[in-house]
Amino acid sequence: MGWNFLHQYGGRRLRQYAEQPPLEPIVESDVEEEPKADLAFEMPLDAWKPCPIPAESIDRNALPQRFIDGCHWGQTVAWLRDSLSYPIPVRLAEIGGVCLRSNGHSLRRESVYVERIVCLIVDSFPQAEVEAFKADLAKFNIRLSPALPPKIGEQRQLTYDLARMDQRAYTQAQVEMRVLEERALGQDTETLSLVDGPLGRLMHPRAIGVIKQHRTNYLGLHPQCWSVFYNLEPGQRTPAFLLTSQGQPVVSWYLKLDGASGTMPNWGIVRVEISCNHFESQRCRFRYLDRISSALLHLRCRQNSYARAPVSMEPIVYAEKSLKSLLTPPAILAQRFYHLTGL
Repeated sequence: MGWNFLHQYGGRRLRQYAEQPPLEPIVESDVEEEPKADLAFEMPLDAWKPCPIPAESIDRNALPQRFIDGCHWGQTVAWLRDSLSYPIPVRLAEIGGVCLRSNGHSLRRESVYVERIVCLIVDSFPQAEVEAFKADLAKFNIRLSPALPPKIGEQRQLTYDLARMDQRAYTQAQVEMRVLEERALGQDTETLSLVDGPLGRLMHPRAIGVIKQHRTNYLGLHPQCWSVFYNLEPGQRTPAFLLTSQGQPVVSWYLKLDGASGTMPNWGIVRVEISCNHFESQRCRFRYLDRISSALLHLRCRQNSYARAPVSMEPIVYAEKSLKSLLTPPAILAQRFYHLTGL
């Protein structure tokens, strides 16, 4: 069937639109598992206070030498209708994972992986037709990555809510991007490596994750913890806490990198993660967190022209630029796809 797959199921271009609210309320099972945080891991809750990072020379053993970033550049370019008229968004993207290695005062690209993918939910289509579509995409070095249906109640099932179906295609592209990040990270398991984002299921014995966006409440309803969080000064961190609901148990803490020009009370604060195994391997343990924090303060981005500089690492900014230079802008990629498929 090949490209006829798109036309047989009413494939049409999807112009970019403002984000739509879901038609159905998001029930508890649609939300990720609530985090299990042991906030008293380093000190009792009622004793929480900002922890100043000692102003001492950088410990080279706590300074990452490898820097890993991923990029997902794409958009929903079309939508189909299956036999029951469920809307099936088609997401086209280029994804990549890159690793830069420090070489004295410079960075060099150690490894990079880039793929073009199409993500959509294929459950309601005949398998033979999906395979034909997959084969046609492969001829042009585009890989089909089937997405899971949304989870509604206790089951995954199709829905007439286009926004929710679209979110599943986006999530699948993010998952594929993390696979390429993991591939770049795994090329060297001995060297201390910094990952842009949470560690999640990235298994590496010496990885550090730095998270810029705070989308999950790990501090619960504890006013003492939030007071410490909002009163951090640049060069201070919160006490460490233990997270056990992730892909692997991690030790985490908040670190304030900058605060001179922030307009939001949490601006300039990142969350840092290392695996429990990584933490346990250090004899000095909590002092090791100070040494990592000191290294991150040293690596923080100081480019005022970069919008996210107060929460970014300088080498990660270069990794992002290095990777994006290899990717096709989404609008151009979409036009090539339309020409190729005749949509």
